[in-house]
Amino acid sequence: MSEEPKTSTPTNLSASARNYAREEDARAIGSNVLGLINFFGQHMDLETLDGVTLAYDYGEALRELDRGVETSSELSASKEWGIGIAMTPAVLRDGALKSHILFNAVFLEGLMEEPDSEACQEAVHIIAHECAHVEINAIKDRQFPEVILRYRPATWYESLRLEVIEASWDEYAACRISAGFGKNPSENYQEVLLNILGAAGPNVREAILKCRHDSDYDALLIEAQRNIGNLVKYASYVLGTADGLNQDAEVDLPEISEAIEGHWFSPFFQRLRDVHRVLWERYGQWESLAEFETIADIWLEMLADRGVEVTQQEDGGMYVNIPFRADTSSFQAMMWGIRQATKGIQGWQLPTDRGDKDSGTS
Repeated sequence: MSEEPKTSTPTNLSASARNYAREEDARAIGSNVLGLINFFGQHMDLETLDGVTLAYDYGEALRELDRGVETSSELSASKEWGIGIAMTPAVLRDGALKSHILFNAVFLEGLMEEPDSEACQEAVHIIAHECAHVEINAIKDRQFPEVILRYRPATWYESLRLEVIEASWDEYAACRISAGFGKNPSENYQEVLLNILGAAGPNVREAILKCRHDSDYDALLIEAQRNIGNLVKYASYVLGTADGLNQDAEVDLPEISEAIEGHWFSPFFQRLRDVHRVLWERYGQWESLAEFETIADIWLEMLADRGVEVTQQEDGGMYVNIPFRADTSSFQAMMWGIRQATKGIQGWQLPTDRGDKDSGTS
């Protein structure tokens, strides 16, 4: 008789179910989730998994999670360009860094269907993806102790850079690790990326024109980061999944390839792919956080490409400059102001750039 494969899943792992209408459903789905996590522990390092929460009140469960330390921000479900499905935040338990998986219970209902059904396989992949985050948190903590949940960025500039690096690399790696489990999520990721791809440029342009009127550079940077940061993040989802499935974006993802051709984001997409692959080759062997800085550099160059130049100052702060360009000129800003003042009165709209393809004016 062959031995059962060893799993790294903690033997005392338990699942907490919240707001289930029927206890038998909570028990059945909880048992399935724990069984799958035990299986994924044969393929990933899940030794630092703290616990699992299945919640119909997902947003509330995120807010109430005891992370073992005071944090500067509150956990919240994604609402922009995608619905919050699951999250695996780091937590501190008796001084040791661990990870806690929280699932939006709605997206686990497929586990009650036939194993080969699409809904069931989607749920399987969601669980695999979050398990991958457990391993990633553990490896990062091993390589860079005293950083996760312990280090506080000294400036907003540093905080933004770390935010982009973490979102981009963690999702690339989690997608690459979990790519072969359950239903292929590539189509969903591509749809989100295409939506952001079309909206990010025009949204940043709108924010620049607004800033020319109110000089609120903080608001400009928040809006620019919301768009450009998410573009980097969701491109990493697509790239990680493609690399995990040994696909070539230009050949195997025709919609992405067509959308990016001639697009201002195209060179950045290629560079992001290259830097992630380099980091993957050194997975778990990184010697310095500086190895990840290229991701933040690409993000800064993307901001500058869209007309928002951010530079670090000697005191650690940052200087934001919005140089005049054809699509954000003083005339365009004046027309933007007129449009705001006459909203609901006139039917015309301010001419905008195409957003998705370069028009040769910038």
